Amino acid sequence: MHFKIFTLLALLATTPAFGISLESTVQTALSNNRELQAARFAVSKAKGRLAQAGKWPNPELELSGMSDVVFRNEGAGAFTVGLAQTFPLTARLSLARESARVDVLRALREIRNRERLLIAEVRATSIDILESQALAKALEDLLAASQKTSSLAEERLAAGQGSLAEKSLSLVDQRRIANELDSARLTQNLALMKLKTLLGLGANDPLELSGTLESAIQNLGAPSSPKSIHRPDVDLLALEEEKAGLEIALARADAWEGIRLGIQYTYDQNTDEPEGLGTDQFLGLAVSIPLPVWDQKKGAIEERTANRDETSARLRAAKLEIENSLASALRRVALLRSRLSAFDTQTLAPVSQSADEMTTAFETGCVDMRDLFIVREKLGQLRLERIALQSQLALALADLESTTGNHPAIRREYLAATQEKNQ
Repeated sequence: MHFKIFTLLALLATTPAFGISLESTVQTALSNNRELQAARFAVSKAKGRLAQAGKWPNPELELSGMSDVVFRNEGAGAFTVGLAQTFPLTARLSLARESARVDVLRALREIRNRERLLIAEVRATSIDILESQALAKALEDLLAASQKTSSLAEERLAAGQGSLAEKSLSLVDQRRIANELDSARLTQNLALMKLKTLLGLGANDPLELSGTLESAIQNLGAPSSPKSIHRPDVDLLALEEEKAGLEIALARADAWEGIRLGIQYTYDQNTDEPEGLGTDQFLGLAVSIPLPVWDQKKGAIEERTANRDETSARLRAAKLEIENSLASALRRVALLRSRLSAFDTQTLAPVSQSADEMTTAFETGCVDMRDLFIVREKLGQLRLERIALQSQLALALADLESTTGNHPAIRREYLAATQEKNQ
C-alpha cells in the first residue's frame, strides 16, 4: 500500500497531468484519504482496550506494626504482614474481555462503513467531473458550428445576400454557448478540487480524470437483482446489539465486586507475668465477601436494557430502509436505462438528422438563419439533456453499488470480517 502511495505521489510530482480512471480514484482514496487514515487509529485503540480488558486486580501487600516504646513501657509490640487477592465471584472478567472483543469488531465495521461512504462520494464527484467534461465537449462542438455559421452569414452579408439580423443572431448564439461553456468548465474545476481533497492530494497537485460517462456506466453496470448485500453499517448495529447484551450481563456481575482472600502473619511481643516479655507468632486467613444490599446496579441494568432495545429497533429500521432503498435503486436504474435508450432512438436521432438537413439547406440559401438557429438550439439542448441522463444513470448505478455494498474492496473486507466473527 505504501509503495502505491509513493508511486502516485511520484507521478504527481514529475508529470504535468495524468489520467486516472474511475476505479483508480477509489483505490487512491482508500489508500490516501486523510480522514480515513486518522479514523483507522480507532482500531488500534480498540485493540489496546482488548489487551487490557479482563485483567485480574493486582494483589495487595499489607504491613502494620505497633509498639509501646513511645510511652516508655516494657517494650511490647506487634508486627503484621499480610498478602491479599481479590477473586471475582462472577464471570465479570470474561464478559469484559468479550465486550472489548466486540469493540474491536465494531471499530473494524466503522472503518468499513466509512470506506463505503467514501467510495460513494468519490464516485459521485468523479461522475460530476465526467459530466462537466462531456458538457464542455458538446458545447465546444456547438460553438464551432455556430462560428462556422457566423462566418457564412458574414460572407452572405458581404455579398449582399444576407442581413444584419442574421449577423446579430449568430453573435447572440455564440455568446450563449460560450457562457454555458464557461459555466461547465467552472463546475469541472470545482469538482476536481473536491476530488483532490478526497484523494488526499494538494490543491496544486495535477490531476486529470480519464474516461467518459459511457465507460463509467459500463464499469458500474450491476445485475438487475443483486444476490447479496454487504453493509458494514448493519453489521455495526448488530454488534452494538450484542454489546448491549454484554453490558447488561456486566451490570449484573458488577453487583458482586469479588471475594477478597488474604493471608496474614503476625509477630507479637507482649508482657507475660511473671516471666516478663514473651513472643508469639500467628498465621491467619482473612476473607471479605461483598454483600449487594444497597447497590444492586438496578439503575444501570435498566439503562442498558433500554439501550439494547433501542439498538434492536434501529437495526430493524435499518434493514427495512436498506430493503426499500435497494428496490428504489433498482427501479431507478431500470427506468433511466429505458429512458436513455428511447431518447437516443426516438428523439435525438431524428432531430439530429433534421438539423443536418437544415444546415445543408441554409448553405444553399433555402432556409432562413433564424429557423436554423432555433433547430440548432433545440438540438443542443437535447444533447445536453442526453448527457444529463447519462450522468443520472451513472449516479444511480453508483448509488446501487453503495446500497448493496458490493464494491470489491467492501465485499472482500466484509467476507473476511464475517469469517473472523464466526471463528
